[in-house]
Amino acid sequence: MGQDVSAKIYSDQRSLPIHLGDSGDGFTLPFKEKWRAPDAIAAVLGFVVTGSLVTANISNGGSAVRILVAGVVITVVAVLLLSKLPATRPSLRTRTRWWWENLRPQVISSHRPPR
Repeated sequence: MGQDVSAKIYSDQRSLPIHLGDSGDGFTLPFKEKWRAPDAIAAVLGFVVTGSLVTANISNGGSAVRILVAGVVITVVAVLLLSKLPATRPSLRTRTRWWWENLRPQVISSHRPPR
């Protein structure tokens, strides 16, 4: 403990996807094996917003049930769509190609008549 040892920095760590809810002892969050930050944020926000809207509209005859169903559907769709985001960053070659294509934009249309 008395030795001054510098920390080892791993340069490739930033490209690893970080999964939430897997503590390593076999416990995982429900409904999905691997949660990443975007889908976990969508799930929490959807749960909180849906719950608060249902609570606020519980005295209105029957609209709380519709809000609950719509909130659950929207939350599930948002989580599924956000879980499809790529886990890694674009390569340097891809970024260079995007940059080059943005310098001279071209209109590409499949409906253009042949020359």
